[in-house]
Amino acid sequence: MLKRLLTTAIMLPILAVVLFFGGGWLLAVTLVLALIGMYEFYTAISKKTLPIHFVGYFFAIIYFISLHVVQDFYLYRDIFFVIMIFFFLAAQFCWVITFKKTTLKNFLATLAGFLYVPFMLSFVYLVRREFVLPHLGGGFVGVGFYFVWMIFISASGSDVFAYLVGRAFGRHKLKGSPSPGKTWEGCFGGILGAALLGCLYGWFLSTNNVKYFDASTPMAFAIVAGIGAIASQMGDLFASAVKRSMGIKDFGNLLPGHGGVLDRFDSIMVTAPLMYFMMWRWVLP
Repeated sequence: MLKRLLTTAIMLPILAVVLFFGGGWLLAVTLVLALIGMYEFYTAISKKTLPIHFVGYFFAIIYFISLHVVQDFYLYRDIFFVIMIFFFLAAQFCWVITFKKTTLKNFLATLAGFLYVPFMLSFVYLVRREFVLPHLGGGFVGVGFYFVWMIFISASGSDVFAYLVGRAFGRHKLKGSPSPGKTWEGCFGGILGAALLGCLYGWFLSTNNVKYFDASTPMAFAIVAGIGAIASQMGDLFASAVKRSMGIKDFGNLLPGHGGVLDRFDSIMVTAPLMYFMMWRWVLP
């Protein structure tokens, strides 16, 4: 527990600074985390590094470069499809020429690893980047700056409250799930706790004259955070299912007390894309 607290105490200020400045700093940090996460995922599935994995690493870097170069959403969407086509073709080619050393499981894991880690994690950067809008006090403000914190409010708030409520009131286990130690009480406690934090955050924004945030924001953000908490818990359960299927306890040991990058960011990776599209609906009703 002490290692976990110390790691968290170090990570939180760094995370806050990177999210605050955004831009190239956030993109670079997200890319590094994505590459480490891909390595953890590939190692968990294949037990070793294979040539086909480098196809995944290469196209993850290409994908993040495209995020930096392309700012328009619709152009980004088209480029993403092009990247995915060439990624699939390159992975096929690599599988064919290394067929005796690469199984179908390795090939499918390479494709899944790209979608699961760098693609999903990139939405943290995309949320932070989107929508520069007029500020009531003059000048402009990036609405994404306010929404990106909702990813972590939903995911971390759900984790903390699910743990506390589960420990205090948990009676009914999630039978048949990859995490049988979790309880229904903990799950609902995590959702309600995240919703409460979202409400408080919305209240803070609504009292600071930021355009698009008004008296309805606290309730709206409570709903958004609650939905994000559900996604967060599904992300955590999915990661647990992968680890249980592969017979491992953690994806890695990079973060003392937490495990690997995927062990720490599994819930965030699922919450971020959902938050991105809820943000679009908020700004462009």
